[in-house]
Formats: sequence, structure tokens, C-alpha cells
Amino acid sequence: MIQLASTLQCACAGWLLILVCSGCSLENSDVALRTPPRKDFAAVSSVFERRCGTLDCHGAPARNLRVYGIFGLRANGLDVTGGAATTDAEVEATYTSLISIDPETLSRVSADAEAPEQWLVLSKGRAREQHKGGERLPPGSAADACILSWLAGHVDEDVCAGDTFSPAPLPGEEW
Repeated sequence: MIQLASTLQCACAGWLLILVCSGCSLENSDVALRTPPRKDFAAVSSVFERRCGTLDCHGAPARNLRVYGIFGLRANGLDVTGGAATTDAEVEATYTSLISIDPETLSRVSADAEAPEQWLVLSKGRAREQHKGGERLPPGSAADACILSWLAGHVDEDVCAGDTFSPAPLPGEEW
């Protein structure tokens, strides 16, 4: 029994030594990730609000990607969905939420080191991956072009304004 305890202690000490020596260093622990610009994001936020931000989708607090604005989740609990226009605080909250989804890939996309469709948000929005909401950002659409301009670092506000999509029920559903 004593020999078993001694063996377990040695094994635990060995594993601890492996973990300590495996390169877990606090040096270089800060990694800078590139993100698309916050400037002019309001035009992009408007696209996400209309296409993804209703209460039954990403305009709900239970989602990891949260889109704030007039059609769904409000930053101020006193604002009513469908009431006052989207606020600057809601645009900021949507930006923060978006850049927190798959940040490593988003950084590579922002640095032109990876194709935009590799970013999870665009991949799901284009229905390249399983997405309960289906295709919400069809390739070639004004919404897609708007988001691509943001990812490239220069928001094309005219293209973003050309996205006239409005929230609508999914096929077979009613509001």
C-alpha cells in the first residue's frame, strides 16, 4: 500500500514536471489580433441587425453572437424592441460581439492571410456550415459585399445602404 502511494506520488510529480516544461510560459502571452475597423461599423451593424438580429435569432441574449438593435436585443433594458432607433451603444455592443466570434480566423482574414469565408460568422451566414437560420448572407448580395468591405478594412457605406432586406419569417413560419 505504501509502495502504491509512493508510485502515485512519483507519477504525479512526473506529470507536473512535464506540464511545467511543456512551453507554458508567461513570456509572449500577449498576442495582438487584428480586427476589422470600428470606424463606420454602424452601416455594417445595420445589415447584421436586419438579417440576423431578431429576437428569435441573434437578437436574443442566449446566443454567443449577439446582435443589438431595433429588431431584437436592446442594450438599455428600458428600450423596447421595434421602438427607438439603434443606439451607438448597441452598435458598439454588436461590434464587440462580432469580433469575439472566432477571433483568430477573423484576425487572419483582416490581415489578408485567409479567405473571408473561413470566418465562422460569414461561413454560417452563407450556409456553408449548419446554421439554423439558413442562408442569411448570400454570396454576391449587398449584405455580403458590405461585410466583405468591412473585413477588407474600408466599409462601403453605399453598398451597405443598398441592402434592403427586412426581417421575415422562415419558410413555413408565420409572424
